[in-house]
Amino acid sequence: MQKPFNKILCPVDLQDNMFASLDLALSLAQGPAPTIYVLYVIPVVLSSAPGVNPMPISESEAQAELRKVARAHLDDKVRYEIYTKVGGDTATSILSAIEQLGVDSVVMATHGRKGIGRLILGSVAQRVMRESPCPVLTLRAAA
Repeated sequence: MQKPFNKILCPVDLQDNMFASLDLALSLAQGPAPTIYVLYVIPVVLSSAPGVNPMPISESEAQAELRKVARAHLDDKVRYEIYTKVGGDTATSILSAIEQLGVDSVVMATHGRKGIGRLILGSVAQRVMRESPCPVLTLRAAA
């Protein structure tokens, strides 16, 4: 018998496709006190070019955006916590959060890149699916 999904990690990228992953995580949340952990890994741009902001969004701005979205989609429906991580490899940060939070499942959107874009940028979702100790459910980005 399948255990209920009680602790769900939902990594997001602050784009429109995060709403679908939050909604799906909410629909899967079960158990006595389900919790959804909303995670955003803030990318850091490594460039020596003058005027290039290494962080496209500050950690406080990212947390405020996550709070706003979580309130709109999860408030009064399920317990949730928000987390941000600055820099580093996104997949590694997600895998680390899986271990640290002890989640039993992951729900995440994919960008649906193909060809050279996928080859160059890699696939965060693919790596998380391959290395995660728990089930990972992915949603393809809307066209």
